[in-house]
Amino acid sequence: MKSTEVYKEINSIIFPNMKSNGFKKTKSGMLGYYKLLKEFYLVIWFQCSQDGFDKYAGSKFIVEIQISKTNEIGKGSIIRRRIPYFLTENDFGEIVITENQIKDKFQKPPKTHYIFSLAENVQNWYYKKFEKTNTTYNESSDIWFVYFNEADVQKWAKLIEPMINRIVCDFEQTEY
Repeated sequence: MKSTEVYKEINSIIFPNMKSNGFKKTKSGMLGYYKLLKEFYLVIWFQCSQDGFDKYAGSKFIVEIQISKTNEIGKGSIIRRRIPYFLTENDFGEIVITENQIKDKFQKPPKTHYIFSLAENVQNWYYKKFEKTNTTYNESSDIWFVYFNEADVQKWAKLIEPMINRIVCDFEQTEY
């Protein structure tokens, strides 16, 4: 899947609620939303991995949140965190379950794949993409949401949407 396809899927699920809560879309190559809160902007965005899509191991994306002086992704940040910083233990449990369900669908490449002509450390790095996680995620984890197809992206978006709604509500009710 191309990043534009990933963003389109996420947007179809996330944006209707964001729009109804006063968010607008950012102008960027990534998918992002912003809303003015008091004197600063709350900006939430999705970024696909620069590794691109692999026909065996899929790809991944992250979600970032910032409070900033501008409505632009990554600029003028006062607070900038990836989504795990704002999540609960229950959220982390759901993420692990979902990640492992998606990884169950990954199929390792055939022995003729170019990866087998590369150094062993590169092969080991590549094979880690197929391993289920047994990580206990927490607020300082760097969570990348893996996907193989459109259904996986939709599954993540549906899981992440209530988390984002809660984060927005928290920011709206605090002084950051």
